[in-house]
Amino acid sequence: MKLLNAVTLRSLQFGSAAFAASALVACGGGGASPEGTVSGTAAVGAALANATIQLSCKNGSGSATANANGAYSATFQFDGPCTITATSGAITVQSFASGSGTFNVTPLTQLLLSYLAGELGTTVDGLLAGLATNSTYQSALTNSTLIANAESSVAKLLQSMYGVTLSTTSFLTVSFTPGQPGADADLDALLAAGAIGSNGQPVTALINAAIAAGAAVGGQSSSGSTGTGTPTGGTGGTGGT
Repeated sequence: MKLLNAVTLRSLQFGSAAFAASALVACGGGGASPEGTVSGTAAVGAALANATIQLSCKNGSGSATANANGAYSATFQFDGPCTITATSGAITVQSFASGSGTFNVTPLTQLLLSYLAGELGTTVDGLLAGLATNSTYQSALTNSTLIANAESSVAKLLQSMYGVTLSTTSFLTVSFTPGQPGADADLDALLAAGAIGSNGQPVTALINAAIAAGAAVGGQSSSGSTGTGTPTGGTGGTGGT
């Protein structure tokens, strides 16, 4: 049997490496995150006109500038979930996106984050900071059932504490325009009732009630039959008055 010369050996090695690389790409390994679009409305009753929108995701990040009606749209490569931060002057409001689609940034989404943080046994800052690496947080913020149940619990809390009945419990993803009936009118009603402060944030008593309501659900879930310790998105209580 003849020995392979150096040139032939190098050619075979290069060919093997190229084949392995192409196989890796074909299987999805090492590929870039898919491109998607996250859009929505940033408002606190009034639109957050020209607000700076920052998105930080499990993989990838993006940014946008809201228009005069608070509407924004960002197209970039990412894997969800993502944190969303809207800043306009002294007002900063936070939200999240499970993936591509419509995701608003309002005091209600800020309150939703407080509820979810309580349910997950952390703080809003801890939840947002850990979103890129914590698989439990990632699972929760992409679980449509858990999110919908949390939204319903927040709506019950607002009705109990302030007598305001939301036009929809899907306030994270509903399309709306400031100054029109529906979701924006809900924000106006909450402002008038004293549930939202001049800084665009839910008032402290409301935040604390949301955290407590979420924590109650998280405690029930972690002691349930699944044995995972991961919240399952139960309906929870109203958080009391």
